[in-house]
Amino acid sequence: MLVLTRKKGQSLNIGHNVRVVVLEVTGDSIRIGIEAPPEVAIYRSEIYQTLRQENKEAVASKDIVSQIKSLLKPAEDKNGTKFYKRP
Repeated sequence: MLVLTRKKGQSLNIGHNVRVVVLEVTGDSIRIGIEAPPEVAIYRSEIYQTLRQENKEAVASKDIVSQIKSLLKPAEDKNGTKFYKRP
C-alpha cells in the first residue's frame, strides 16, 4: 500500500485519467473529490463488497436454473411455443 500525506486542496493522480483531491479535513473525517472518466467505476469499499456478494449470488442462481433446466425435457406446443416439461 502506498501511503501519502496531502493537505486540503492538494491532490494526487492515479494513472493518466483519475485525480483525487482533498476537499476538506474535519476531525477524523476527510472529504475527497474524484475526477475520473465515466467508464471508471468508483465505489465506497462497503458498497463494492455488497455488489460482489450480490454478483456471486446471481451467478449461483443462474447455475441453479441451468441445473433445473437440465432435468427437464425441451418441448413445443401446437402453436410452436417452446417450453420445458418433466420427462
